[in-house]
Amino acid sequence: MFENILLATDGSETALKAARAAGALAAKTGGVITILFVMEPFNEMAYISLPGYELGIDPEKVERFQRESAAVVLDRTAEVAREAGATCVTRYEIGPPAATIVSVAETEGFDVIILGSRGRGPIASFLLGSVCDRVMHRAHCSVLVIK
Repeated sequence: MFENILLATDGSETALKAARAAGALAAKTGGVITILFVMEPFNEMAYISLPGYELGIDPEKVERFQRESAAVVLDRTAEVAREAGATCVTRYEIGPPAATIVSVAETEGFDVIILGSRGRGPIASFLLGSVCDRVMHRAHCSVLVIK
């Protein structure tokens, strides 16, 4: 049933809890986990008004930093999922996190999306929304949220 598992991670503690749960599920079902880390696109316009901007921001350095940061998160998450006996592959995407997670899941036919909740309070979640909430409401497949 849940053999093609998409694990969305941001590297947080709840995301690592989700990795443990995904690993246990994959080990029981013989499934494979694709661990997805989505980075917001770099928006240079957001930095123009900051002090020191005139020193310049090198987009190539920013891109390299994003890739390196993603690799650290993906490696740690894969390590946790593999400890539970799962087979994993990792994937890095740039885009709006919720929309990218839903798109990858639908395009590639995943059976379930697993992700950690951020644990924000009800007021912050109402005002700001959350990746978890948007994924739950837009996903075509089952979504398992780990607290």
